[in-house]
Amino acid sequence: MKNSAADPSTSDDSYRRTVLDNGMVVITEALPFVRSVALGVWSLAGSRDERPGAEGTAHFLEHMFFKGTEKRSAFDIAYELERLGGFLNAFTAKDHTCYFARILDEHLPVAVDVLSDMIQNAVLDPQELEKEKQVVQEEIKTSIDTPDEWVHELFLMDLYGGHPLAHPVLGGEKTVSFLSSEDLREFVYQRYRPDNILVAAAGSLEHDQVVELVSESFVHLNPDAVKPRHPMQPDGRGSIELHPRDISQAHVILGGRGLHYLHDDRYILAVLMNLLAGGMSSRLFQSLREERGLVYTISAVTSFFEETGTVGFYFACAPENTALALNLIHEELNTINAGKKVDEEELTSAKEQVKGHLMLALENTFNRMSRLAKGLLFEDRIVSLDEILTNLEAVTGTDLSRVTGELMAPEMLTTTMLGAVDGIGNRAVGATTEGETRQLPSTQRGAGGFGSTGH
Repeated sequence: MKNSAADPSTSDDSYRRTVLDNGMVVITEALPFVRSVALGVWSLAGSRDERPGAEGTAHFLEHMFFKGTEKRSAFDIAYELERLGGFLNAFTAKDHTCYFARILDEHLPVAVDVLSDMIQNAVLDPQELEKEKQVVQEEIKTSIDTPDEWVHELFLMDLYGGHPLAHPVLGGEKTVSFLSSEDLREFVYQRYRPDNILVAAAGSLEHDQVVELVSESFVHLNPDAVKPRHPMQPDGRGSIELHPRDISQAHVILGGRGLHYLHDDRYILAVLMNLLAGGMSSRLFQSLREERGLVYTISAVTSFFEETGTVGFYFACAPENTALALNLIHEELNTINAGKKVDEEELTSAKEQVKGHLMLALENTFNRMSRLAKGLLFEDRIVSLDEILTNLEAVTGTDLSRVTGELMAPEMLTTTMLGAVDGIGNRAVGATTEGETRQLPSTQRGAGGFGSTGH
């Protein structure tokens, strides 16, 4: 996120942006046809920024910001917006955290006051911290006990090994148990600095009012410039990773390294993944479910980070059907990689679906606010909708073939399996060229639970 003191305020027809004297950025989009506002305070502070041995800090801090400030109790924080018909929430990701509120336009000052108070004046009381550790540890257990959720965490562990991107955002039961108030305060001091925070809002608002409210409210942050992150380019690795568990299905992700936020091919990837697994009419849904009844559903797995990303497919099925399902996915990838023509109607349909999902999402003020924030956090500009649509329209079948070969060749992919997977590794194969199959290596691992790994 780059700020320019020489150009403190910019605008176009849809949004306005101001850089405050302390370096904080405020960006808004006025939507006169609604009566509410979505307001978010975004920080480039995520799980990738945690020190070794303190995994889970960013997410745990998110919890503690709701536990009380010098002038508000935990109840007061929740009640102050709820009594006005609004709500407050937050989420933590690998590389950022967002605290947000939705409120009627007339109550916007209350939302700014509550959010700024939480972030700047959290008490981080040791007694509350110990109680919240139990809450977060239960959250971790819930994630582990939910196989269609936990397999995604295992996939990142398998793909990135000891790299910070492999660490679950929730942390581990052990690492969370060791966190102290001092750990949380140090994380706030290092990552919650004005030049590392952005306030975004969309809805029924006046930009100048938002700027005034934010500039008056966020005055107690560490004024120093944030230290740049160390660039990280983790190496993915192709393998089969088994995580046995006594359940009836095998939950599987086949995937590998994807694209970073700014990659020029991200529009091609969006069309490709929609064509393959974007809905009930997609190739893989039709092939694996409708034609063969192997799975209940299959979905695309796509994530973007600053230096890299992930791409792949998730499905769950009876263990004996796993090898066939994987082969069918490889066959579809090989078909596109080999340059087999993608029917123009199918390509157009995939593009229209991506465009439709984008436009429908933007009917929600929270999504419009998020689009503004992520644009400035990771691109330092808001990509116009016209530019996005133009880039999507420009995608060709040749583009799909090239990106498939660059990202999803069999030797580049990791297969993560959770559940009834004993012996599957020896049966799992990956299609190479038409009419050929190859045996993939199998790496046996434990169940992958936090308690067993010590993460």
